[in-house]
Amino acid sequence: MQSKYTYPFSAIPGQEDLKLCLLLNLIDPSIGGVLATGDKGTAKTTMVRGLSQLMGADFPFVNLPIGATEDRVLGSINLEALINQKTTIVDKGLLAQAHQGFLYIDEVNLLNDYLMDVLLDASATGGYHLEREGVSQWMDSRFCLVGTMNPEEGALRPQLLDRFGLSVTVHTPKDIKVRTKIAMQRLDFDSDPITFYKHFEKEEQAIKNQVLLAKKQLITVTISETMQEHCARLTISNQVEGMRADILLLKTARAYAAYHNQSEVTKDMIDAIAPYVLQHRAKEYTPPSDQNKEESQDQNTNTAEEEMAPQNGQPNSSFQLPKVVQQGLKFSASKATKKQEIKLETAHLHSVSYPAQQQSEISLIKSVKSYLSIGKFTPVYKQATEKATARIIFLVDTSASMAMDQQIAYLKGVIEKTIVSYPLKKIQYAIVGLQGTTAQIIQEFTSNTRQISDATYQLKTGGKTNLGAAFFKVYELIRSINTQSVQLFVFTDGKINTGAQKPFQYAVDTYKKYLARIQNTTIIDTETGFVRLGKAQQLAQQLRLNYRTISDF
Repeated sequence: MQSKYTYPFSAIPGQEDLKLCLLLNLIDPSIGGVLATGDKGTAKTTMVRGLSQLMGADFPFVNLPIGATEDRVLGSINLEALINQKTTIVDKGLLAQAHQGFLYIDEVNLLNDYLMDVLLDASATGGYHLEREGVSQWMDSRFCLVGTMNPEEGALRPQLLDRFGLSVTVHTPKDIKVRTKIAMQRLDFDSDPITFYKHFEKEEQAIKNQVLLAKKQLITVTISETMQEHCARLTISNQVEGMRADILLLKTARAYAAYHNQSEVTKDMIDAIAPYVLQHRAKEYTPPSDQNKEESQDQNTNTAEEEMAPQNGQPNSSFQLPKVVQQGLKFSASKATKKQEIKLETAHLHSVSYPAQQQSEISLIKSVKSYLSIGKFTPVYKQATEKATARIIFLVDTSASMAMDQQIAYLKGVIEKTIVSYPLKKIQYAIVGLQGTTAQIIQEFTSNTRQISDATYQLKTGGKTNLGAAFFKVYELIRSINTQSVQLFVFTDGKINTGAQKPFQYAVDTYKKYLARIQNTTIIDTETGFVRLGKAQQLAQQLRLNYRTISDF
């Protein structure tokens, strides 16, 4: 028999920053929720479920899947009651179900932009108007919004990022004792959830009482004019746009004071919570502890600014290219001033339908028409769609000829620059490379930029050029997907020398047979040197494909 208990909130070791942010949002839901970024498997979901359990049975926990339709999120008319009982009943959506509780979204960066805007507006205003088939109804929806994401799988738009009240970066524990404690406690919980929960029951109740007391004391906490000015200085020094950060600094510091049973906000309190409010809004975040140091330094900071400046055209980011790739980016001084990323077509991705078994929302009009025509109620479901993910394939000629003049190092740089240049898009990448006398799939489709970066880094030159085999490997990647979202980039000098008696013609025939349905293929000619054979251009002409030279980058 499955236990009714989930893993206790107080039993989770570490992750104190995320714990604190969640508790502060419970004390003052108007803070606007928490965005947790970082590694998977770090107890983010467990923590939110545990806190929901801690607050009691009437405190809802609603998980919003990223593929949810608008009707499921906002609500809809109960069609069966409308037809059979002649009454209008509104089925609450997930936003309304989360009222006075948690609304949790895993991989929030992959959520449909429209639904993201709606739920953030609801989070800010405390509800929304449901407009459905002649029904206009206000739905209360005050909840603590918790989103989790892995930034390597795509970033949130800055406008949406700003709407999350607090932001926390979560890391996998590195301490051996902490890791073993986490693992053993999980084993104990899975073996006997009831006994394990009772062991932490007093701690759970203590946290709950502390939160409830803080909620009552919140409006009595005072914020002096000096502390108000300190908040303003922090937002100005961190170049934060708008006034939301100023307001949230005050709200969060007030909740922090109430949580610690203090009647007045202090500078230390503001400095303690400032990173959660500012680090995802600031252009270049400076911790409060460093503010005084900066103010005492001379105006002449050119040397420091040069050290902070982007290198090789890369923005300041935690993402760093491997050294061999950075060398590739420096391959030619004359090319360094040019844009070295590939321009991807992402503006007009088509919508694709979910499989029939995944359709869950009833189409009111079609169901009523069906009922009137056959006299029996048979629900007709809406065809749910989602914006397609762009699928980018890099086919890289890694034959021995690519080792000349460091072409392969330069190509690695181009691929890496392309990946980091599209952080806000729903894009999956794959790599196909040559191997010996054949080819292999180096990396299956993935949206994990670190994974594709590692695969790119591992590319090595050697062997012959069997482009026909490489084209067939591309076919293996795409044969079960809609190719309208596929873009293929072929990096080659066109010197095809193996695969059949006529290797060049074999490559042409293989492409025509298996890949002709790809609507966007570009041959990127990597041939360099004074004498050029022009084989890559000939390949592009015979297949009527886009053609560019490596010098374009």
